[in-house]
Order: sequence, then structure tokens, then C-alpha cells
Amino acid sequence: MGFRNIYIENPARLSIKNRQLIISQDQDISIPVDDIDSIVIDCLQCTLTAPTISFLAENQVALYTCNKQHMPCAVLTPLGNHSRKLIILQNQLGVTKRFKDRAWQKIIRQKVLNQARCLELTSSSNVAELNQFAAEVQEGDKSFKESSAAALYFRSLFDLGFNRRHETIHNAALNYGYAIVRGAIARDLCAYGFEPAFGIHHHNELNAFNLADDLIEPFRPYVDLWVVQNIDPEDKALTSTHKRELVSLLFTEVKIDNELHSLTNAIRKTVSSYTNCCRNNTTANLKLPELIPLRPHEYE
Repeated sequence: MGFRNIYIENPARLSIKNRQLIISQDQDISIPVDDIDSIVIDCLQCTLTAPTISFLAENQVALYTCNKQHMPCAVLTPLGNHSRKLIILQNQLGVTKRFKDRAWQKIIRQKVLNQARCLELTSSSNVAELNQFAAEVQEGDKSFKESSAAALYFRSLFDLGFNRRHETIHNAALNYGYAIVRGAIARDLCAYGFEPAFGIHHHNELNAFNLADDLIEPFRPYVDLWVVQNIDPEDKALTSTHKRELVSLLFTEVKIDNELHSLTNAIRKTVSSYTNCCRNNTTANLKLPELIPLRPHEYE
């Protein structure tokens, strides 16, 4: 498994030689592809060869590109690398509505529990209220506890006037971090043979990654916690340092299945567990992350 996250913000040419990624700028930098987990290209003057793109995909490297606003706008996901793609797809499409409702219940309950923990770690108010919301989540979240919790959560975490639709430094950081985590989930879903357009709860026909948008939910509070601890409301825009640190969240420590893993590996455990859930049509073994204080995870 790769352990390097590469962030490129200056013009460069990327190519492959002897299983090494060659980054050509003022001088050539060589990095073993086996060591790379993700690459973020935040410069419109970068060029890649077609063999480079293919080789990175074949080796499960998540490749992100950014737009003129320096926000991730695309991610390269691998196709056809799973040896039993048809079986995985049949299992994915064969689950029942009851299965989806129960899976969504577990996902939202853990998301709200992690939001409550985030408030606790930042000495914010309404921790008990969010824990109560989590306990009341029904199958399929029929009583919409997720939206009720979100409204209270963001006002408690930032301020009473906070709105996710406003163009603020906090929202820019949240969107950037979410995009990075979403891309990593999409990459692993494809690597495990899933069709990411078929979601559990999300079903937008224009969204190619509905399933990634389902599974990201309990991971979001990791981004939220970093943003509230590192972004000053007086900052005018995200800096290169902010972006590099948000990418590095992929290697923050996560508690999952009573073990400590990097966020990247926790995503793989979640996706792998969802494979077993679909195969057996039960959500009993769905593994989801628990929020803990942010700290780098030691290399696994």
C-alpha cells in the first residue's frame, strides 16, 4: 500500500520510467509508484503522458486534478482491476431495500456520533443533543435526524450564522477536504469491483459516485475537526500549506473495528466490509470509523 501523498502546485511534466514516477521541473524527481497513494495536481500547466495515466490507474494511485479555483474537480479511478467484477456487481444490485435502509441507519448514526465527538474535542456545546439524535436514527433515517443534527452541529462548531452554502474560508476548506476523501473512497470502490453510481441512499442520476457519497458520511467529521482547529476565520483563502495538510489527512489516525489505522486504510476496511455485507445481504459487519483526536498514523 502506498504511503506518499504528492501535491504539485508548479508547472511540471509527469512520466513513468522503470516503475518510477518522474516529476520534471527545474530538475527531475523520481518516486517509486508503489510508494504513492495519491497525487493532487493543482496547476493547469502540468502535463501527463497517456502511459503515465494508465500506469497510475493500474497501480491504484488516486490522481486528482484541480480547476481554476484550485478545487479538486476530478479523480482518476481504476476500472477492470477486480478479478470478479460481475459477482461483486450482482451482489451490489441484489441487496434488498431493507438492507439499504439498515445500512443508511448505521452510516448516519455513526456520522452523528462522530459529529458529537467533534464538538466534544473542540469544547463546543450541544454534545448531548447530538448523541441523542444518533440514538434516535431510524432505518432509512425516516425521521431525518441527519439534517436536524447537521443544522445544530455546524452552528455549534462554527457560529450561529454559519451556512454551508456561503462562500467562506471554512466552507472552502471543508469542500477541499471532502473532495479528497471522496476521491479516495471512489478509487477503492472501483478497485473492489463496485459500480459507484449505484448508491445506498444517494441516487442522483447525474452523480457517478452516489455510493462514495454514502460511505463518506462518517468520515466527514475528520475534515471538520481539522478545519475548525487549523483555519482562521480571518484567512482570505486557502494556502498551499492548508491544501497539503488537507491531503495529508488521508494518513491521520482513525479508529475502526477497535483498531487504529490510517484514514486511507480505514476507507479500505469500510469498502471491504461492504463487499461482505452485499454478499450476505446483511449490514451486521459493516465497519465504520470512530472519530479520535487528529494525529499522524505510523506507517503500516
